[in-house]
Amino acid sequence: MRRHLPEVALDWQKLQLPRREAIDVELQLITPMFGGGYKPREVDPLMPIRPAAIRGHLRFWWRATAGAQYKNAEQLYNAEAAIWGGAATPENKASGKVAIQVTILDEGRAVPYAAVAPRATPREGPLHGFFLFPFQPQRDTPAAVGREGTTFRLRLLLEDGLTPQQKLEVRNALKAWIAFGGVGARTRRGCGALQPIGSSAYEWLLPAKLQELRAWLNSLLPNSTAEEITHTLPSLWHARVVLVEPKNDARAVWRELGRFWARFRKGHFPEPYQPMRGGKWADYRRVLCRLRQQGTSLKLAKPHIGLPIIYQKIGRAQLCFTGRIEPVNSGRMASPVIIKPVALSDGQIAGLIAVLHAQAPQAVKINNQRYTLEPPTPDEPVLKALRVSTVLDAVVEAARLHFGVNRDAVITIGDN
Repeated sequence: MRRHLPEVALDWQKLQLPRREAIDVELQLITPMFGGGYKPREVDPLMPIRPAAIRGHLRFWWRATAGAQYKNAEQLYNAEAAIWGGAATPENKASGKVAIQVTILDEGRAVPYAAVAPRATPREGPLHGFFLFPFQPQRDTPAAVGREGTTFRLRLLLEDGLTPQQKLEVRNALKAWIAFGGVGARTRRGCGALQPIGSSAYEWLLPAKLQELRAWLNSLLPNSTAEEITHTLPSLWHARVVLVEPKNDARAVWRELGRFWARFRKGHFPEPYQPMRGGKWADYRRVLCRLRQQGTSLKLAKPHIGLPIIYQKIGRAQLCFTGRIEPVNSGRMASPVIIKPVALSDGQIAGLIAVLHAQAPQAVKINNQRYTLEPPTPDEPVLKALRVSTVLDAVVEAARLHFGVNRDAVITIGDN
């Protein structure tokens, strides 16, 4: 039986819809993006740039910028939920106050892994292919296919319920994401790096001059920080930034960043990088090869720059250790080190090495056995060669030496 609905005319003028301020920015890929779709390693052909993924990035960068003003995780969570939404309860829907829209302006082109990653040579090493190992062909899986040249418009719609300070924090999170992040997978190693384009590009670009850059980075943080911070999330507060070798070609910048990171991972300092030589870090021969004699506490360096670490068997070589080093409670710990090309206000592309302020890992799991993690010893060969005491200090000093950067050009964000 057909129901008869009451004839009620909607008074659109009385209907209270939230008023929204719009932030628009046009962005273009300057390095290929890989992954980011519903299937691992694949770019979604129908929705290569997903609003949900960008929301996740912006939430991270909001915590990394605004989070320094909150002393504990509860305060931080409540402030984050007030902007971006949180877990719903019967008393509180906890919906976010920022809507995200993506419009693809140019789909770009599909680009296979082999066209992006150069074949390693004994003289040069893997270059930026060092960053792309998850996308190389596997035993039962072909090489991944990325996408380059994609251009899109990002629109953030901010409800009037946000305070002016909250709206500023959203803008700062967006600036930080464009500068330090990207789209797709492996953004901390330069994949899916973005360049603002169009009439509003200048607002979002990093300044090319050092003093202006220092002020721009400091402006991303709140005016005051908590006296004592107990939450352990990564932050731009006290992060260190090195900007190197501006060029006109993002791929050329990326290649040299890959060469630097391959050199650092092998620990070839102060001598020049030689791809065919073995590594100098003490982790493998002094610790992992003597794992049975180490007890339940290990002094390792490389876990401080990201996990998991996988030592694989190579051909018929007799290796003293193979296996996985991973976090105790999860399969992955994101690296506090960001290495990527970044667009500058003068039209050039610079290499960016940033070391976030982050808590060091406290324990690791090796082949399902838990070990307490301690800092490497003062006689660790690479730390000793670089004259530093921590692994993250070593990243900064190695970058400075590799690219010939003066000490006063290293920026510590939040130190005025």
